[in-house]
Amino acid sequence: MGANEITSGIGLRHVRVGLRDSDGTLDVPAAQAVATAYNGLRAEGATALTITVPDPVRIPVAGDDRVYYTWTLPPTENSSGELRVSKNNIPLIVLVSGTSMWGSPNRRKIAFGTNKQGEEPPLVMWGCRQVIEADESLAAFGNKKWETYFILNAIAFVRPSTMEYQTVQEDIYSVIANDATVTELGAAFTNATHGCTSAEFLKIVTDEKFMLDAFSGDGANTIFNLSQTPYESGIFNITLDGVVQHETTHWTRVTSVLTMLVAPTSGAKLLVEYEYE
Repeated sequence: MGANEITSGIGLRHVRVGLRDSDGTLDVPAAQAVATAYNGLRAEGATALTITVPDPVRIPVAGDDRVYYTWTLPPTENSSGELRVSKNNIPLIVLVSGTSMWGSPNRRKIAFGTNKQGEEPPLVMWGCRQVIEADESLAAFGNKKWETYFILNAIAFVRPSTMEYQTVQEDIYSVIANDATVTELGAAFTNATHGCTSAEFLKIVTDEKFMLDAFSGDGANTIFNLSQTPYESGIFNITLDGVVQHETTHWTRVTSVLTMLVAPTSGAKLLVEYEYE
């Protein structure tokens, strides 16, 4: 075994949520500046992100007064879970519900129980926590690492906090994880590489914090500013419309400034996955 294969974690550091584009990856809003990274909205005050994978359907075969075999079939429901937050975040509620916010800067309004229920937009969502290297055979045993759950194709439904005496606010987002046929970087799942052709969510273990930045090309810009300063020894993966981009061949980087050697065409999706301290 190698590093980052056996870990033990605790808590929840932060969660980010964004719309899922038709290509199966994080959508970049049309208003986003070309050179500025987009990585969704942060779910401020996140206290829990839970995901439950359903068991397969079990069908026992009986005869001669005993069960002599049990068939297992795919589950009849998707994985599901909850995102719980201690801060009311109206822009996040707007994002997950597909509704709008209105009013003045000092008087915000949003509707609940609308005709948009059941038509919520697909999302991508990821949450990170600290873990430690738990493989006692490694010299890195006990070192701090990071673990990320990345939900590839989510639907979320918000349940606003109740108002109760001596009760701290907690908004709850019910989450359904649907199948996805591409990874967070837009590459197709294959049996040869991933051992499957579709998945609902990923577990990613890294030495430092995980980040995914998305950009949209305009056919002219070659300079892209990352949202964080990458950890120099960490992972650094880039795809352009799902195609892997290689260092020196397709791009160079100095700290948090990424330079593409050829400008991405207008509307092309540039995804950058990396670690940061």
